[in-house]
Amino acid sequence: MKYISANEKERELLLKDIGVSSFEKLIDYIPKNLRKYAMNLPKGISEHQLLKEFKEISSRNITTEDKISFMGCGIYDHYIPPVIKHIISRPEFYTAYTPYQPEVSQGTLQSIYEYQSMASELFSMDIANASMYDGATATAEACHMAISLKNKNKILLSGGLHPTIKEVIQTYLKGQNIECETVNLKDGSVDIDDIKKKADDSYSAFVLQTPNFFGVIEEGEEIGKIVKENNMIFIINQNPMSLAILSPAGKMGADIAVGEAQVFGINQAFGGPLLGMFTSKRDFSRNMPGRIIAKTKDKNGKQGFVMTLQTREQHIRREKATSNICTNEGLCMLMATVYLESMGKAGLKQVATDSLLSSHYLAEEISKTKVKFVYQGKEFFNEFAVKINNLKNVYMKMKERGFLMGVKLERFSKEFKDMILIASTEKRSKEEIDNFIRNLKEVI
Repeated sequence: MKYISANEKERELLLKDIGVSSFEKLIDYIPKNLRKYAMNLPKGISEHQLLKEFKEISSRNITTEDKISFMGCGIYDHYIPPVIKHIISRPEFYTAYTPYQPEVSQGTLQSIYEYQSMASELFSMDIANASMYDGATATAEACHMAISLKNKNKILLSGGLHPTIKEVIQTYLKGQNIECETVNLKDGSVDIDDIKKKADDSYSAFVLQTPNFFGVIEEGEEIGKIVKENNMIFIINQNPMSLAILSPAGKMGADIAVGEAQVFGINQAFGGPLLGMFTSKRDFSRNMPGRIIAKTKDKNGKQGFVMTLQTREQHIRREKATSNICTNEGLCMLMATVYLESMGKAGLKQVATDSLLSSHYLAEEISKTKVKFVYQGKEFFNEFAVKINNLKNVYMKMKERGFLMGVKLERFSKEFKDMILIASTEKRSKEEIDNFIRNLKEVI
């Protein structure tokens, strides 16, 4: 984005129109002791010099362009088709604001409508909203929605929930004095006996993630039956890419299904911005956060798109608002829409299948080394947890050899010492995996 600053003459004209003689007069109402804004900055430089300096600073970053990445844990290194950048760079999309005026926002509204349609189909759910900030806040909003439906101040969480998602949920609910209890894991997946013991109608909902934090695929249908028997809302968080080949939330009896859609054509970008997908049963449409776009006809019978549901406090009475979410991730939503439409059903299935085959080949080769699997024999989609003695040293040596070998789990809890989550996608070739294994054997 270009920025041209005002010159001295233009500044004088601006100050004159405002009605002050100088910039100091403009801020005269601010106490002088608060105006110590000297920052000891260096002298100004040209745009060319500034861009050169920024480039030098950014070159210090380590990215997946420089290293072969096996990192995942919620954000993955998938191929991004060039058409995405081309389309989102169009000014009508790139700078678009909330489409309050449908008569001048048909392109934006149509793209959101198409996104909602594909999101609903992917999760096998009735409806979807225009998107959320990210998968974590979508999950937290799902809990808030369940509480508004059931009027019970307790939520039951899977022990396999990603720790940062759990933290976001607890942050959302803390101010409302909502209790969160956790169902234990057994061999990496939800302990069926423990959920049977803990689930009852004093809880508003149960939150399941599958594949879970450790990459393990959960028995969603069996868990869903237990949840329903206890009159609880069933919330499922899924990796949307896995839905091309794994059973979607709707087939497992979910009432609300959410996920992190960074996998659909969005850069990893050191952790954000991201894109939260949010879907539910039709009966809950008026309790959904965010907004819903729908297709209609104008007075001449021509097809048009409008915002049909806006459930935040700015648009309706505060006491009836279901959320304070003020927007959707418009540009990221458009990236996901273009990705899904350019890939198509067959392309999406191919990417998911290649990711699964790549990660399983990687796991098979790792099993021939000294590395130990945290949950041996468990079904997984595209990532799995292993334990490596002296992991910190091994990790640094592998990075020096050009590999980002995964996400160290000790950052989430001390109990995960020397554990690492390793992921693989369609981008990782057999040659890259073989090279990774060869270097790993040498390092350990």
